[in-house]
Amino acid sequence: MAFGVQRPTRASDAVPRMNAMERIIDEGLLIALSAVRMAVKNHIIVGALREHDNFDEASYATVARDELLLLAVQNEEDAARVAKERRELASRRWSQGFTEDERLDLGRLARRRRAHKGLALILHAVADDDEKLAAIVENAQHDASYEIRKALAARLIRQTVDGHAPGYARMREERIKYLLAIDFAMLRDRTSGTNP
Repeated sequence: MAFGVQRPTRASDAVPRMNAMERIIDEGLLIALSAVRMAVKNHIIVGALREHDNFDEASYATVARDELLLLAVQNEEDAARVAKERRELASRRWSQGFTEDERLDLGRLARRRRAHKGLALILHAVADDDEKLAAIVENAQHDASYEIRKALAARLIRQTVDGHAPGYARMREERIKYLLAIDFAMLRDRTSGTNP
């Protein structure tokens, strides 16, 4: 017994059993959250590198919410489509007998509909939870920072110049002109409040 926690005596006591539908919905949620985090990360990177925007948590929380709601709507539409397919299949029962495969399809379609509806409900709940949105944005910001640092390091490595290389003085002049024309101009515009 470590830190006063009693160990369970049976494996079934350790973790509450998750039924198959809960597991499917949980896995769908993990995939959806990963996709939303990636979309927010891409917005952060584009904002930082192309548009030179400062990080604005509220605007990225809006992006996360919009992505979650989009996925929720897609799952609601999928649930409606699957329900329609099931109704069409079930309507054939009266005109002909079901094959074994059709009976299995009825069950599968019902489970798919429940999974889509369940996932849509959870996605709506996450979209309405400011703390969960903040966590998504924070994780996306961390991922974006890593990618930006990696890209900048690669860019700096490519720009490394050997002072003994032929044409160093000529290339140095060009690099200084580039720095003055672009990097300093961008810095001046950002500090004066104008955007290029």
